Amino acid sequence: MVFSFRVLIQTVVFVACSCLGTITSASTAILPSTQALSLVIKEITKETLLPLVPANASPHDFSLKPSHIMRIQKAQLVIWLGPELEPYLAKVMSRIPSHKQFIINHEGLPLGYGRHPWTNPEYLLKGMLALSQHMGIAWDSAAWQQQMDALKTQIQSHQSQLLKNKQGYLVYHDGIDGFESYFGLEHLASFTNSDDQPPGAKELAAIAKLAKEQKVACILTDHETKPKLINAVIGPEVERIQIDILARNSTSLTSYIAKLGQAMLDCGRVIEL
Repeated sequence: MVFSFRVLIQTVVFVACSCLGTITSASTAILPSTQALSLVIKEITKETLLPLVPANASPHDFSLKPSHIMRIQKAQLVIWLGPELEPYLAKVMSRIPSHKQFIINHEGLPLGYGRHPWTNPEYLLKGMLALSQHMGIAWDSAAWQQQMDALKTQIQSHQSQLLKNKQGYLVYHDGIDGFESYFGLEHLASFTNSDDQPPGAKELAAIAKLAKEQKVACILTDHETKPKLINAVIGPEVERIQIDILARNSTSLTSYIAKLGQAMLDCGRVIEL
């Protein structure tokens, strides 16, 4: 039976957890920097926490206000991505004691500023295991790994069909390279390397050529996409599929990854015989 990720998107996975030990109230004591990290914490603690950066704001152009600094100073534990990925936090976090902060490490992954490592299930798994150990909370990773393996099987089968059709997909910017790396994917081209950098003329010409040759099954668009630019380069006939890189519209980590996976499965609407 084929595992249905459309159902998974609507499902929240519950796992057993113990108390927070010295941290008495997760809702007031733990502060995630982003919405994606809030979902990471929720997998372990079952607590829905308000992130420092609003879910509808990009961390790339975010600036701290006094109220944000106050939240950081009051928190018993700040969970963030580190100075490379969140430079806007580097200065204030340098003044926070080490025992009051926890960095979800991305060691071994070729990701820096402008990238989104939380799209990579391997990164998320390592982060959840490390965080659960740090907080002294039992967390079973078996269900998570099983779901990711099932999704990988579906995605790779779909991409194989696209390749047979000599087609692939575009991305607006290289924000899901972590996701692509984990699932063995590679986009045809991107409009820009980072969502805060304008596309170059050379890249636009190459993309227009791919579209003209009908090699593009779809383009994955995100919160930074410039629709008028896309229309001008590839025309309206190429299918647009919206992806939620920042996890704005996700209430669980499994549904977040499943939605990204479903976008890949929807690309090209391949019919397997």
